[in-house]
Amino acid sequence: MLHHFGLTGRILFSFWLTLLLVVLSMVLIFIAQKDEHTLQRMPPIQTAETLSLKLLSENYASVTNWFRTQSPRDKRRIFITNNGEEILNRPLPKPLFRINSNLSPTHPFIHHKRKGYVFVGRYLLLPDGHNVNMLIRNRDHKPPLHSIMADQWFVFVLAAILISGLISYLLARYIAKPILVLRNATQKLADGDLSIRIQDDLKRNYGEVSLLAHDFDHMADRLEKTISSHKHLIQDISHELRSPVARLQLALELAKKRLHIADDQMDIMRIEKECEQINRIINTLLNLPAYELDPTLAFKDNVSVSALLQHICEDLNYSNKDKSICLSMNTSQDVTLPANEQLLRSAIENVLKNAQYYHQGNEAIQVSLSLKENSLIIHCVDQGPGVSPQQLEEIFKPFYRISEARERSSGGHGLGLAISKRAIELHNGKIFAENHMPNGLAVTIILPC
Repeated sequence: MLHHFGLTGRILFSFWLTLLLVVLSMVLIFIAQKDEHTLQRMPPIQTAETLSLKLLSENYASVTNWFRTQSPRDKRRIFITNNGEEILNRPLPKPLFRINSNLSPTHPFIHHKRKGYVFVGRYLLLPDGHNVNMLIRNRDHKPPLHSIMADQWFVFVLAAILISGLISYLLARYIAKPILVLRNATQKLADGDLSIRIQDDLKRNYGEVSLLAHDFDHMADRLEKTISSHKHLIQDISHELRSPVARLQLALELAKKRLHIADDQMDIMRIEKECEQINRIINTLLNLPAYELDPTLAFKDNVSVSALLQHICEDLNYSNKDKSICLSMNTSQDVTLPANEQLLRSAIENVLKNAQYYHQGNEAIQVSLSLKENSLIIHCVDQGPGVSPQQLEEIFKPFYRISEARERSSGGHGLGLAISKRAIELHNGKIFAENHMPNGLAVTIILPC
């Protein structure tokens, strides 16, 4: 049952139950002993004991004379009856009268309390065969706590529940608070807030939890520096690529003029197109940090996914005729998405290039586009060696290489699929891989529309 509550609830319930058991046990013991203590503290008990001994050892007349000489206070509290007659011919108070009527050999002792008085009756069998009843009336001299517990036990128990509950709650909050702070910080860190720190919030004496907070902040510092350095590295590389691409474009224009090459020749058009594509990729890399901070900046284009997919397949078939791509359109609708065309193109193109790199069959790589439940699904299947089940998620991590040999043959650095995953996620989509039987890898991209 406790697993349905949070940490604070479980700690609260445990402490509260423990305190209640201790308090209630003390109350029960206290109440169980109060009657015995009350009788022992009654002032006339010593006189009554002496009177009992005299009744059992002396004749009734001498005992009567002795009792007449006792203090008025004791005589007001002690009554002796013989055959219904009181030893000093006094009327019995009503409570004592009822007790006297009920005393018998089968009920030799009766004890009652009423309106602040204690009434006790005792049946005595004398040596001569007669019997007498000793009756005692006395004020209830129990201590105040006994009075509260006996007369108002419900209030006492309710107060114990409330006080123990408050103490348990405060103690549970004190124990659970630093853990909840750490949990919230961990969630923020997982959501991408690398600036979160908690050591200042847990400076009080939380012991080992304070040390854990220090370690958490140290980990967050390392993560922030590592990811920041990766972003700066990508930006630096992008800036460095601008210069050679610009020189390449300039050299192409000079060559066209020097050699009198027409602008409509296919090879020249292809070179110009690839240079422009490199420039767009560089711009995308430079703007990627801004897109991560505000994804809405990326959705500036209305992109026809079917047209974009056709252009990508045509470009890749042109650059790698030995490993062609066969595109199947399983929907007649031309769905347009609000997206960043360059980011979406890079995401899809990297997946298809990866399929070309590792494709080993003679048949074409199968790529399909379908529409299902307000989602566009792009499915790419190659006939390569596939990957182990443990690596199906790892291949989407930056700089992850399945094998050095394969990466050397492809010239890759483990960034292609990582860029695809980040770009698809910026478009609120999903991308995942699974092995295709009997061999090959199937990558699926799902985009909401």
